Amino acid sequence: MREAEREVFEIENKVLLGYTGDEPFVDIPAGVEVIGEGAFRDCRSLREVTMPNGLRKIMNEAFQWCANLKKVTAPDSVIYVGRDVFSGTPYYKYYSENETEWTEDFLFLGKCLIKARRNIRSAAVPDGTKMIASDAFAERVLLKELTLSDSISYIGWRAFEACTGLTAIHIPAGVRTLGWHCFNKCSRLYEVTFAEGVEAIENGAFSGCRSIHRITFPASLKKLNGWMFFGCSNLEEVKFKGKISEIGDWAFSGCSNISHADLPDSVKYIGVDAFYECINIDIMLPRSLVRIERRAFSGDRNIKKAELTSALEFLGEGAFSGCFGIEKLTVPGTMRTVSDSAFANCRSMDLLDLHEGIAEIKDSAFADCRSLTELTVPEGVGSIGDEAFRGCRSLKHVSLPDTVTELGERAFAFCPSLETISMPRDIGEIGKGLFDGCERLADADGFMIVGKVCYGYQGSSAEVKVPEGTESIASGAFREKPQLRKVSLPDSVAHVGNHAFVGCTGLLEIMMSESVRTLGPEPFEGCSSLMTVVSPGIAPEKWKSEKDRITAALGFCSHEEKYKGETAAAYAGYTEQTKTGILEEAIAGELSASASYFTRHGLIAEDDYFTVLELAQQKKAMEIVALLLEYRNDSLTESDVFDRYSLDQ
Repeated sequence: MREAEREVFEIENKVLLGYTGDEPFVDIPAGVEVIGEGAFRDCRSLREVTMPNGLRKIMNEAFQWCANLKKVTAPDSVIYVGRDVFSGTPYYKYYSENETEWTEDFLFLGKCLIKARRNIRSAAVPDGTKMIASDAFAERVLLKELTLSDSISYIGWRAFEACTGLTAIHIPAGVRTLGWHCFNKCSRLYEVTFAEGVEAIENGAFSGCRSIHRITFPASLKKLNGWMFFGCSNLEEVKFKGKISEIGDWAFSGCSNISHADLPDSVKYIGVDAFYECINIDIMLPRSLVRIERRAFSGDRNIKKAELTSALEFLGEGAFSGCFGIEKLTVPGTMRTVSDSAFANCRSMDLLDLHEGIAEIKDSAFADCRSLTELTVPEGVGSIGDEAFRGCRSLKHVSLPDTVTELGERAFAFCPSLETISMPRDIGEIGKGLFDGCERLADADGFMIVGKVCYGYQGSSAEVKVPEGTESIASGAFREKPQLRKVSLPDSVAHVGNHAFVGCTGLLEIMMSESVRTLGPEPFEGCSSLMTVVSPGIAPEKWKSEKDRITAALGFCSHEEKYKGETAAAYAGYTEQTKTGILEEAIAGELSASASYFTRHGLIAEDDYFTVLELAQQKKAMEIVALLLEYRNDSLTESDVFDRYSLDQ
């Protein structure tokens, strides 16, 4: 190689990586075996290129956008031509579009068929051909007959895409790989047969082939990649002679007529939407399955059995949603998590067996399973998500283990047949509307009480009294009930759970007895109208926020008689210490009962009297104004009042 050539060719380990020259006629140096990806890309001065003997491969986009390249000479040693190698060149355009001047059927580079004549009707690929390159027959719409040589080992990307006249194809034994979308949109392709030998079929190879009815894959195939038969609406039957390990994403999605897919027990993975909306399929799941991705069988309404074994470790969201035909289901504990909407709307499911080992049932996992009558959640489950069993209309009996610490919003809502449910002893969090629409679970007044715990309220009254005998208010029991104005708890209640009244925007007053000693976190969060909380069993220092402390102090002021001993003394001390702020809140809320505490105990100083009176007058809190005037008459001397004014000034 001359010194000048070394400067324009970048060669490493017999691979030509790049060319920086501007010569129109280029001879690639001897010894190069591979032309690397994009090596001559956008070389606009190039008109002719001669490749050396011994060259074996031309990689993707090697001469792409060489806008003046018209002639290519290659040796017989070339056995591989990558994708879009000559796209954007007049050389490739001539052979792609010319129907009159080019009379030969095929264009070869070495042993690679890189282009077929545009108006070709019948093609017999010659013996000795090693590869059909990407796009070689793409959009040859007149092609009706095709014979492939046994010598072919690789069929490239989009090689026969949109050959809409092609009706049958036999893949010979020498072919090892079918490239991406190689028969995509061959809408009249009816018959596809394989000799043993094919090892890999890349994504979308037969997608859009609407006329295929049946196909049998050879034993040599080890994996079925994604989008394989996407949109093949007339495909009815698929068989596998050998052991494949994987069904890729969207492999059969939209194959609405497929009724039978004989999956071997070697399959371990089924991808996203693999059989989505295959509405006629009834399939036997392989016992070897380890992972089923989201919506894999969603909408497959004809599936009767979904036998999940202990080999299964993961089930994606919505995997069997809308499978109306499933009647019995066993969920192995190896899964750990039942994902979102995994079995939602399985309308015929009347038996559900959940095994120990499951730790979490996520949102809508079994929503709208209308035939399910009984549910036993196994030990170890810690959380049940939002709407997990919503709309299970026939569900009558539910048993939850003590390990459950979290129940999501509307987890059992609209289960109108629900009569009994055994609840865990200690639930940290309960979402709103847990039992909304469960009429049989509520008492005559609308309270959902199970095992002396109030879990919800379905009534419409503004003022409610929780029934005697109730011992606890569960987390979220009155969550987001904006119609409530006043809630009274009986002496039997000892605990109010987390967020028990959260979001009750209209709630003004809560009455608790001395027996309530503990409160969960933020029980009144979002109760923007709440003015008084009567809590004789909870000292002021136990309230976490100053706002809640003042609200509790206002409750003390209005119902002082309910407070005893140390708690009464603590509130009295806090009220005197914070009297200005508490009195202002009482006036702002027109709480005359709370304001009367300050007049009864003489806590309004002489210097503050007229400021307080003016504030009450501005608020037009006339009952409080009357209290203050009476307080002046009874507790302040005449001179005390009029000393504020001097006639000498």
